[in-house]
Amino acid sequence: MTGRIIPFAKPHFADEDLSEIISGLREVLQSGWLTSGPNVQKLEEEFARFVGTSCAVSLNSCTAALHAILMALGVKNGDEVIVPTNTFVATANAALYVGAKPVFADSDPVTFNISAEEVQKRITERTKAIIVVHLGGNPCDMKEIGELAEDHGIALVEDCAHAHGATYKGVRCGNLSAAGAFSFYPTKVMTTAEGGMVTTNQKEIAGKIKTIRNCGRAGYGPLEIAELGYNYRLSEIHAVIGLSQFKHLEEFIKQRNLIAGAYDEGLSKIGWMRPQEVRKGNFCSYYAYIVKLTGEAPVSRDELVKVLKDDGVMTSILYHPVHRQPLYLNYFGGRPPELPVAEDLGRTSLALPMYYGMTRDDVMYVVESLTSAADEAQEVKVAGVTYA
Repeated sequence: MTGRIIPFAKPHFADEDLSEIISGLREVLQSGWLTSGPNVQKLEEEFARFVGTSCAVSLNSCTAALHAILMALGVKNGDEVIVPTNTFVATANAALYVGAKPVFADSDPVTFNISAEEVQKRITERTKAIIVVHLGGNPCDMKEIGELAEDHGIALVEDCAHAHGATYKGVRCGNLSAAGAFSFYPTKVMTTAEGGMVTTNQKEIAGKIKTIRNCGRAGYGPLEIAELGYNYRLSEIHAVIGLSQFKHLEEFIKQRNLIAGAYDEGLSKIGWMRPQEVRKGNFCSYYAYIVKLTGEAPVSRDELVKVLKDDGVMTSILYHPVHRQPLYLNYFGGRPPELPVAEDLGRTSLALPMYYGMTRDDVMYVVESLTSAADEAQEVKVAGVTYA
């Protein structure tokens, strides 16, 4: 251990931001209006403008956003929802929440995103929605998948948890489908501490989600409960943090792309590691810089992660394939589908440190650590030492 620590991710708050946030929190607390007030409304309006949609509805998580979208679309028991297996479990869980069956699709081996060809194979008469995930902020092949959805009359939904500001052929993610779901979790491109947002151009969807997030009420106060809903509201306190972060969002994205460029340069000298590919004409927000180890790698991904950690470089194995998680192994009765590309990514991919404030020197330290860690791990392996 060198004493130097490069975290995987961390939120950024400058001193002036902290002063502004504390002042805003004081105003909120003194007002007595602690949830679903003017700060929430302002965040929704500004985020909708940023994404380019006519509507944005805040919720308390991206998970809630995905659930509410499927409810608003009328997905129900007996329906099927196609989802990638290379994602966070919430994407698939949203289908279970409404009684539908999640149908897992394999990944593209180069972009690591859901494969349009694999989606096509899984469409049936029961398919009511497709959820794509812009993994790491890398836009999916929306033209191909969008055409499949349109041809079969299936709703298309974007999981934009990583994709704040990402664009597909000039259009921002979250504005390429019936609705998009964003995350404001602490590690994301911008944060509200906890929170989420739905973006949509369909006022009917936005209206239904506003009712769903408020326990089935169309407004506030002693109103009738119109339908089944949940307590998915975003508080004013979270919105104050979000508004401060939002002011810097484009700056955050710009620096993440500069960091990614430095990684591209440094990793070009490491022949056994391949970065996630961003298709020509697309713009990645780089929530994460994801790489995979090739068959020529001198060590396994897991061995590499352990040695990097000893060197102070914190990484993340973003996802083990959802269909291989214990919950879903049980769901499939111990006989999960075979999705070889995603399973390979689950064994060989990792996300390198990426955050606002990371310097080029930090990136070079990570690259140097990767090289030396591979050498060290190989030496340990030759010596016959195993890791705990």
